[in-house]
Amino acid sequence: MALVKQRAVAAVIGGFVADAATMGLHWIYDADKMKELVAAAPHPEFHEPPACPFYQYPSGVFSPYGDEIFPLLKDVAARGTFDPAEFALVSYREAKAYTGRLNGVFRELVRKGDEGKTYPNLASESKDIHGGIKVPILIAKYAADVSTLVSKVKEATRVHEIGAECEESAVAVAILLQQVVNGVSIPDAIAALATNEHVGSTTRALVQDVLHAAKSKQFEDATAAIAQFGKSCTLPGVLKGTLYVLLTSSGYENALRANMVAGGDNCSRSIIIGAVTAAAAVGSGAGGIPAEWTKKTKHYDVVKTLAEQLVQ
Repeated sequence: MALVKQRAVAAVIGGFVADAATMGLHWIYDADKMKELVAAAPHPEFHEPPACPFYQYPSGVFSPYGDEIFPLLKDVAARGTFDPAEFALVSYREAKAYTGRLNGVFRELVRKGDEGKTYPNLASESKDIHGGIKVPILIAKYAADVSTLVSKVKEATRVHEIGAECEESAVAVAILLQQVVNGVSIPDAIAALATNEHVGSTTRALVQDVLHAAKSKQFEDATAAIAQFGKSCTLPGVLKGTLYVLLTSSGYENALRANMVAGGDNCSRSIIIGAVTAAAAVGSGAGGIPAEWTKKTKHYDVVKTLAEQLVQ
């Protein structure tokens, strides 16, 4: 398999494994509580028992964010393409049957689906990063054609969210990962976002802010940066925090651990961080996804099989 395809597969797998590894410390906003939990274990990944205050899932499964994009992986692998109208129906049916925690976007999706609405009228005016977490799967199908990739990413974002900020952030993640999959270093790929014509002006300015913060060592660590940018899943903070971790951490494990202990909505950030760092590790000699982590991820074998199907 060519290196570009290997990196694309690694990105998909890396995002899902990162989500499962982070789930045990998801949505913890109390910094003192996070310090207490982290101090009680040698490493933060796959924290036992899972300590999320908003849902109780067994260790090794995906968070609600991983569960959100798992149907996308299955649908694109089976269909061989991304069809937003078809995936919107898949997502509605999956959300309606879901027994875990549904966020506001998915509660609205179910309500609108029950009313008979279809794509693009199932979406809500959320400002989260639902578009960005879909990117690794779309990269595996469309990395070779940037224009098509950007179009598909915007369509995918509109399945669940309405708004230019959501689309812009998802496109920025897509351009970043597309560059890394093609062998560009993470710092260079992030820096290039600041001048890329496909990235909106607001997001380009955001990238410049994060580049400056990282270069000037404005923050002591990723935890301090994310506390300032915003710990929640809301844009622009969630994208800023994600980029900051990628700029200031080396390798898959280190980046994800730094992100986990920063708290808040670390799972949505982890999917993107995991995808980018896993892709960057392929062919570079850097450490990629640890085998111990893949063994602890419940649906790893299925994810790997489907990810490989995407690039065939």
